[in-house]
Amino acid sequence: MRKIILTVIISTFSAFAWAATAQETLSFYKQELGAFPEGNSREVKLYAASLADNLDTWFLQNPVNASASEVMLLQTRLLARAGKNGEALAMLFRLHYLFPAADMAQLSPLFNQTQEALDKSVRETASRLFVQASHESTLEKQTAQMLYAFSKLSGKEFYPVAAQAFERFFVRYPNYEGNNEIELWYGDLHRLNGNYLAAILQYKKAGTLYPNSPYKAASLRLVGDVYADNLKNTAAATEAYTNVLRLYPNSVETGTVYKHMAILDENNKQYDSALLNYNKAIELLQDTTSVYEAYRGKADVYYKTKQYDLAYDTLQQAAALSKLSKENAADSYAQAAKIAHKKLKDETKYIQSLGKAVLALPDSAQTAKRMYELATAYEKAGRTAGAQEMYQKLILQFPTSKYASSAQNRLTRLGNTK
Repeated sequence: MRKIILTVIISTFSAFAWAATAQETLSFYKQELGAFPEGNSREVKLYAASLADNLDTWFLQNPVNASASEVMLLQTRLLARAGKNGEALAMLFRLHYLFPAADMAQLSPLFNQTQEALDKSVRETASRLFVQASHESTLEKQTAQMLYAFSKLSGKEFYPVAAQAFERFFVRYPNYEGNNEIELWYGDLHRLNGNYLAAILQYKKAGTLYPNSPYKAASLRLVGDVYADNLKNTAAATEAYTNVLRLYPNSVETGTVYKHMAILDENNKQYDSALLNYNKAIELLQDTTSVYEAYRGKADVYYKTKQYDLAYDTLQQAAALSKLSKENAADSYAQAAKIAHKKLKDETKYIQSLGKAVLALPDSAQTAKRMYELATAYEKAGRTAGAQEMYQKLILQFPTSKYASSAQNRLTRLGNTK
C-alpha cells in the first residue's frame, strides 16, 4: 500500500513539475533565440533547424498550451532561417489555419519569403488561399481546411511536406467523416506535382475503400483525366470514362465525362464522335459553368473541319451564356470576329462581334487592341463617324497604350484633331 501511495505521490508531483517547466523550457528557447548568431553559414542553418526540432517537440508535448501559436511562429522563422522554405511555408499555413486570429502583420512577411518554395504558377493561388482561413468547429475541420489549400499548391520543396501532412492527418484522424474527400485532395496534390501514378492510386483508394462515398464516380472520372491529360494513355482513359457512364449513369459527373471523351476524340481527329460527345456534354452541363468549355470545344471541331459558319454560330452561343465570365464572353466574341474576318469574309459579322467583345469587357488591356481593330473596320466600311468615336474612346480609356498613338494618327488623317 505504501508503495502505491508513494507512486501516486511521485506521479502527481511529476505532473505538476512538468506543467511548471513547460513555460520554463519555452523561456529557455526564447533566450537562445535572443542570442541567435548572425550570418547564414552552414552551422547557423543547422542550428536553426535543430532549434525548430526542439520547439516541435515542445509543441507535441504541450499542444493546448496558450503559447502554442507563438511556438509555431518561432518554428516558422527558424525553418526559414535554416533555408527550409517548404517546411516553413507549410508551418505558416498550419499556424494560420489552426489559429486564424493570428496577427497577419507578423505572418505576411514570412509568407512572402517562404513562398519561394512554390512554383511561380501557383503563388497567386497560394496568396488567396492563405488569407481564406476561417474558424471551424473542430480541430479536424480546421486541419482539413488547410489540407484543401495544400492540394492546390505545387513546388519541389513544398510537395513532400504537404504529402506528409496528409499522411499524418489520416494517422491522427482515421475516422474523420470527410476522409473520402480528403483522399481526392491528396490525389490532386500528387497530380499537380507531377506524381501521376500516385494520383491514380489515391483516386482509386477514394473510390474503393469508402463504400458509402458520394465521390465514387468522381474518383473514377479523375483516374480517366490523369490517363488522358497527363499520361496520354487514350485506351486507359476511355476505359475509365466508359466505366463512369456504365456504373454511374445518373451521376453529376457524366456531363464532364462526355466533355472529356470529346476532347480525347478531337485530339485523335475523330471529329464526328467528338461532336456527338460535345453535344451530349452541352445537354447535361447546360446549368453549369462547365458548359462553356464544351461549346468552345465544339466550335474548335467545326473550325478544324472547315465548317466556319457553324464555328462562328457556336462561338456566339458560347459567348451568350448567362453564367459566363466577362473574360470568356469577350474572348468568344473576339474569336468569332476573327473567323468572320478571315474565313467568312463577312465584315458585318466582324464588326458586330468585335463590338460585342469590347462591350463585354471594356476595361481589359486586350480591349485597346479590339477597339482599334473595330475603329479601323468602321473606317474601311465608310462609317467615319463610328471610327472617330471609337478612336476617341480608345485614347481616353487607354492613353498609355501603343494603340492610343496610332488612334490619334488615324484621327488626324480623318481630319479630326481632338
